[in-house]
Amino acid sequence: MPPAFLAHLIPTQIASLNLSYDMKKYLLEIETRLLDIPSEYRPPMWRAENYIGAGVSKLKYLNLKIPLVRSQFKKGFSFSNRVTEEQWLIWDYVWNRSQIFEVMLLPSYWAGSRPIEEVFAHRKLILKWVDRVDNWAHSDELSAHYARLLEHYPSKIMPVFKTWNTSKEPWLKRQSMVGLLFYSRFRQRTPPIQIMLKFIERHINDDHYYVQKGVGWALRECWNVYPKETFAFLKKYAGQIPPAGWTAATEKLSLKEKNILKELRASARKGR
Repeated sequence: MPPAFLAHLIPTQIASLNLSYDMKKYLLEIETRLLDIPSEYRPPMWRAENYIGAGVSKLKYLNLKIPLVRSQFKKGFSFSNRVTEEQWLIWDYVWNRSQIFEVMLLPSYWAGSRPIEEVFAHRKLILKWVDRVDNWAHSDELSAHYARLLEHYPSKIMPVFKTWNTSKEPWLKRQSMVGLLFYSRFRQRTPPIQIMLKFIERHINDDHYYVQKGVGWALRECWNVYPKETFAFLKKYAGQIPPAGWTAATEKLSLKEKNILKELRASARKGR
């Protein structure tokens, strides 16, 4: 409870103060829960700090199996019966304050469990989560939410994507492409192909590995929805599609189409 000298505050103000006092306690509760789960042995190359963090992430990795992490979310926590608005604030605090990779997955699970209208109402919180991303797994978690927001509220969300696409930050660049569709099979409505290819084209020569991977991912998903336009783009840029993105970009193509692109790619590289 707040100190006695704050007793004059109205109940809603007191509730807000109580929540702020409890934030650290809730974060500790979540972290303790996950820290108590034994980690599994993995060879160095498959340890999460290497496979996911790529040796550059600043987070701590517990190397827990994702189903185990999800099961802890499903079990709930001491604050799971608090009003929805307060739970959003708690999970936002967890995302922004925890230094543990697996703990940061839980706010994403929370957002994924909420109706799209509710997620949109809290977009100012969730759209800022991308600022803490330093690994592909968290990036992809957010892409699922951002693609859903973009699908349902394009006029409000597309300007954010445009800002990300012109950013100098690699994880914002990646998000501006992967988050357009995430997995196209989940989308009933998609952005115009001209916009998506323009976003991809801007980063076709980016040298950041995970931006290159994002180029490939986005092209693969564009092809699923707009094969004709995407194949024309692939032919035009066959010699420039980054190595890290090539496999994903051409994954769904027929053998005949892949051979066409390979010939164009080889020819373009000979001419350099």
